[in-house]
This record gives sequence, C-alpha cells and structure tokens, in this order.
Amino acid sequence: MSHIRASIRITLLVMVSLFFIGIRLLVWPTAQLSRRTDRMLRRGLLRAWGHCFAFVAGLRVEVKGPPPKAPFYMVCNHLSYLDMLVLARQTGCIFVSRGDVEQWPFFGAVARSLYILFINRTDKRDTARVNGLIAQTIAEGDGIVVFPESRVCCGQNIEPFKSPLLQPPIDLDMPVYYATIYYRMPEGKPTEGAICSWWRPEPFYAHLYRFLRYSGAVGTIHFGEEPMRGTDRKELAKRLTDAVRTNFVPLRPAIEVLAPEAIPVEYNAKDTPPS
Repeated sequence: MSHIRASIRITLLVMVSLFFIGIRLLVWPTAQLSRRTDRMLRRGLLRAWGHCFAFVAGLRVEVKGPPPKAPFYMVCNHLSYLDMLVLARQTGCIFVSRGDVEQWPFFGAVARSLYILFINRTDKRDTARVNGLIAQTIAEGDGIVVFPESRVCCGQNIEPFKSPLLQPPIDLDMPVYYATIYYRMPEGKPTEGAICSWWRPEPFYAHLYRFLRYSGAVGTIHFGEEPMRGTDRKELAKRLTDAVRTNFVPLRPAIEVLAPEAIPVEYNAKDTPPS
C-alpha cells in the first residue's frame, strides 16, 4: 500500500510541477520589461506551487509568529530540502544553495529561472560574489533565506552559524530575520529523523520516495518575534544561532529504524554531508 501511495503522489507531483513550470516559462519574458515585476510574479507562483506540493506530499505546515514581508534577509536552520518547500510556501523567498545543484538535470534550469543563488562552499573567494548577488536580490524586491549552518544537519541540535554571508544586511543596515524549522511524524510511524531529515549520503530521489510512502508529517516553522541588527557579523551570527536554538524541537533520531546497509560504517548521527 505504501508503494502505491508513493507512486500516486509522485505522478501528481510531476503533473503539478510541470504545470507551474509551464506558467513560469510563459511569464518569464516579463523580466525583459521589469525584473522587479518578474520577481513578484515568481513569488506568487512559488508560493502556489509550495501549497500544492505540500498538500499532495502530505506535509502539513504549522506556522508560529509573523513571516517577514519582501524584501527581507532571513536565516534558518537546515534539515532537508523540505525546508525550502516550507519557506517558499510561506514567503516566496529565494535561497542560497550549494553550487552543484545548478548542474542537476532539469532542476538546475528550473532553479536558475527562479533566481536561486548558488555558492561554491569549497572556494572562500566565492563569498564576495554571492554577497553582491544577495544585495542585488534585496534591491530588486525579493526576500532571501540563507542557511548559515552551511550544511544539512541530522536534527539533534542547531550548529553554530557561519558569518560570511551575513555581510550584506550589515552593509545595507537592514534587520536580519530568523526562523526555526522542525518536523514531527505521527505516533506509530518511523521517526522524523529517518523520514524527514536528509543528512544521510543518499540520492534526493530515494529520500523523496521514502517520504512519500508514509501518510504525512507536520512541518513547523517558527518565525522569530523580532529581527536583529548588528555591525559585527560574528557577534550577530552567535546571537542568531542562540535565537534559532531557543525555538528548536530536536528530531527523534533515525538510527533505530534504518536497515543496517543504509548507514555506512563511517557515518553516525553526528555526521552530515555538505549542503
């Protein structure tokens, strides 16, 4: 039954995604007239796609606190690609993503059409380029979300935020918003550490298929009450880390529900691949 559920959901998700991609391609030429207008249309489409995707996938989203309005700069902890779905659904934001995603077949092209920013995390010199693009994104009216842990984590804690990408809001003298995301699976089902978080070294499609096999999950996004300002990015990163940790609910770990062959010997609950 679970495999039938996953197959039906995958079919529906492909249909929904192709529908919104088609609309995106139709309105994309507006960028030649006004990039700001095109970004506004993109935000609306992304939020609509997020609502449809979450509904089909069985992901119920709970929201605590008021989401910021574009343009904004926001940081958030990172547990899974589902984080981007939840955030896009609520805000229509743009993300800073790891550089290899740009080369993914099909998804890379779609991401570029949505103005997603890509960073090479192995090259520190790339930070200056991305910070310039972040400032441009904000100037053109969009909200942007950065995952300053710089990788997907297994959900036991919030790792200390890295500070280099916090320079744009300091230079622009703008507040930094923050949000905390966590997930819960229904009682009697495998833990959210096994189903929702994506910290293990496995393909995206394998993880998504496993998630879609189950009846659903609840994703909670807790927007911070007051944004923060600062002039020292390292000090600001520490305050933001503490604020996000305050609202975090750890995920129940995955180890006990995984088949032994699914976990390489060299991995444990503290190991996470780069994001």
